[in-house]
Amino acid sequence: DRAIDVAFNGIMITDWQKPDHPIQYVNASFERITGYTRAEVCGRNPRFLHGEDTEQPDLHAIGRAIHAGEEGHGLIRNYRKDGSLYWNQLHVSPVRDEQGRLTHYVGVMNDVTATVEQQQALAHQASHDALTGLPNRTTMRDRLEQAIAQARRRKECVAVLWLDLDHFKYINDTYGHKVGDGLLVALADRLRQTIRHSDTVARLGGDEFVMLMPGVTNDSDAIVAAEKVIEAMATPFLVDGHALHASTSLGVSMYPQDGDTPELLLSHADMAMYRAKSDGRNGFQFYNHAMREHSRQREALVQALHQAIEAKQFELHYQPKFDLHTGLLVGMEALLRWRHPELGMVSPAEFIPVAEETGLILPIGEWVMRTACAQAKAWLALSPTPLTMAVNVSARQFRQHDLPGLVRQVLTDTDLPPIALELELTESLLMQQTDVVIKALRDIKATGVSLALDDFGTGFSSLSYLRRFPIDVIKIDRSFVGGVTERESDGAIIRAIIGMAHSLGMRVVAEGLETAEQKAFLQGQCCDMAQGYLLARPMAAADLQQKWLPPPAATLPPATPPATPPASEPVTAPATPQREQA
Repeated sequence: DRAIDVAFNGIMITDWQKPDHPIQYVNASFERITGYTRAEVCGRNPRFLHGEDTEQPDLHAIGRAIHAGEEGHGLIRNYRKDGSLYWNQLHVSPVRDEQGRLTHYVGVMNDVTATVEQQQALAHQASHDALTGLPNRTTMRDRLEQAIAQARRRKECVAVLWLDLDHFKYINDTYGHKVGDGLLVALADRLRQTIRHSDTVARLGGDEFVMLMPGVTNDSDAIVAAEKVIEAMATPFLVDGHALHASTSLGVSMYPQDGDTPELLLSHADMAMYRAKSDGRNGFQFYNHAMREHSRQREALVQALHQAIEAKQFELHYQPKFDLHTGLLVGMEALLRWRHPELGMVSPAEFIPVAEETGLILPIGEWVMRTACAQAKAWLALSPTPLTMAVNVSARQFRQHDLPGLVRQVLTDTDLPPIALELELTESLLMQQTDVVIKALRDIKATGVSLALDDFGTGFSSLSYLRRFPIDVIKIDRSFVGGVTERESDGAIIRAIIGMAHSLGMRVVAEGLETAEQKAFLQGQCCDMAQGYLLARPMAAADLQQKWLPPPAATLPPATPPATPPASEPVTAPATPQREQA
């Protein structure tokens, strides 16, 4: 008895001959493991250690062995006196008398809680995302496979929603990865609150999440879920003292119509998500088969863009800009062109958005700036009057590049006077985290480079808003210039823009000038400069130099467009022209 009492493992002996087989003896280790004293357990059946947690396979197996009078063992969940869980590796053995009759059972308990919890932790790490605690890609795929099998048996549907945060990289670049990670954790918590009990939300990596909805009846269930997610995103996220406004784009695929494997459903939901982003973000799209072809074409375009950079297929065209009062050529805007060896000239409206999304706009944008500045330096030597080279800058370049540093380096490398360079920005850029943008713009202004606000009037233009930014030039969007002779409202807008800009010491450029009537109106409103098909079309560097830069100084061309424009150029501007970007 003394040896049993000091044993490390917990030991209990039950009396098989008495009703309900009560505990007859426990040792000190049993008391230590369970928290119960010997007096508290003797006379009771050991089942009280299981509590209500009776649905355990090993527990049932041990029970069958005991009733058969055999040995039994297994890993079971027991509960201490204080209610805490411990994992018990239990082995029970029958004891018989001289006649072979079963008289007692001896149970040997081994507390393996630490080992089991460590194994569970490792399993959780392997199946869940470390940052958010959500299931990871592997777990999502397994659950999706199970959901498909169940839906196949029950003739049900499965919905897969692929979520991607809009402009998440900008938040990371602006506030740092700590805040970015905090946003992802907050988003995960919010998504947990939007799903049904039977649903799963997983993080695949980065800012990509997937919601799995098994057992749905039709598309309407997925629509309700997507709308709930978008609604939940409307409330700002408070992360590390920052109130972050975030939105998400969602793509939806459905079993069985959009695929019958996890790979297909996830891939098609991803395609639909990209369509939601291209449609303006902060919304959702269902997959359709046309998206497969669109995705294939997009991937081919991405590969072709990579090759275009290496094969030097890009070139710049330049659109002259004239002073509306003196008629002198005062500058030009550099416009990116892609001459594909098989496709010919690829529209900037087609490849610029893809370059933005993939980050290829960074090396392309640097090439544009260097090439334009080198050309401007050469033309300054030919022109008797000062010229300004305008270069478009994308929001992606602001977010992911030391743009002020790049500008300084390019000016040094090309020996271009800073006053000869003008960077064109969009209103959408200025709307993003203004404090960060203002600092970058001021750093650029400190170099002596001028800043122009492109397509003015199409965004959230306001006097109080504009005063915050060190802008030198405002470019009136072509949609207003084109309507001055048809709509009084367009004329009123142009008058207001010119008056506002001049009151702030800014110069004004009218874009898309196409008729003599428009030119006369702009001159009457004291608009400073203009560019457009009436004055000159975008052209290659050699053509511009031959036409506008030989002495004497170039002057404003006649108001009537050429009778026979080049065959490669349209006679008039498109009805809804795309903004050309660099």
